Amino acid sequence: MGVNFSEEFLENGLLKISLSGSLDAPGAMGVEEQFQNRLNQQGGNVIVDLSGLEYISSYGLRMLLMAAKGLHDRGGGLYLAAPSPHVMEVIKMAGYDTMFPVYETVDEALLRLS
Repeated sequence: MGVNFSEEFLENGLLKISLSGSLDAPGAMGVEEQFQNRLNQQGGNVIVDLSGLEYISSYGLRMLLMAAKGLHDRGGGLYLAAPSPHVMEVIKMAGYDTMFPVYETVDEALLRLS
């Protein structure tokens, strides 16, 4: 099934990247380079909308962690938003909810960042 990657700038200039589909090993490998390059170009704070993500594996979590680390090293941050209950369960089981912010909605993430 793979993963789809799209991006848009929100009204306050923040970049929102939407991931949808299945962020398993093949899915993550398919978008990881594009995802990382985009974050490297952008820098700053980035919201990742997970509302369309049906599945995430440890490989997908690793991709997000590496992205967060790269942004953090340059003074920015990665903010996850709108994970499904299943995806949130995986994020919590891995302890990633303590590593970077996870918000119930994109609007909530925007509020925290403005």
